[in-house]
Amino acid sequence: MLVVQMHGEPGSGKSTLARALAPRIGAIVLDKDVIKAALLRSGIDEGAAAAGAYQAYFSLGRALVEQGHALVLDNPVFWPRVEARWLALSALAGSSPLLIECVCSDRDELRRRLRSRDALASQPREPLDLLAHPGAAATSFEPRLRLDTTGALDDLADEAAAYIERARSRRARAVLAAPAGGAP
Repeated sequence: MLVVQMHGEPGSGKSTLARALAPRIGAIVLDKDVIKAALLRSGIDEGAAAAGAYQAYFSLGRALVEQGHALVLDNPVFWPRVEARWLALSALAGSSPLLIECVCSDRDELRRRLRSRDALASQPREPLDLLAHPGAAATSFEPRLRLDTTGALDDLADEAAAYIERARSRRARAVLAAPAGGAP
């Protein structure tokens, strides 16, 4: 099974690329912002909604993996506990940890995206520094695929799918090369 983690700042193209990638790899996109926006609409305050959204998000992710679904996780990885939950979900699925980082190198384009998108209540309209949030830390996870999302979406999705296929092939070769039944 497969679990792919998207990463990047708001407006970097995570959701757009996740939706383009998922059908190519037979996965479901799990979007944390959909859950958080629903919590905000129900009257839950921002702090509780953020924590609750991640609890619901990873619980739902676990249930989907246990049902045999491949996932694309559409959320940033700026908190160590989020990274740990993604890695645990990947292990449960038997998936190599796969991280795709979206970067928008054109800051004017990033601002345009944020201001013009049909944003959920949980999504910002202006650039923000997620690393300024309490407990935030840049993920140092490697390897990762970094994509400049100012490029053509189809090309980006093809590059991401090829990255995933290479990782799947490496994992399959490693499994085949492992001794059967462990050590003698």
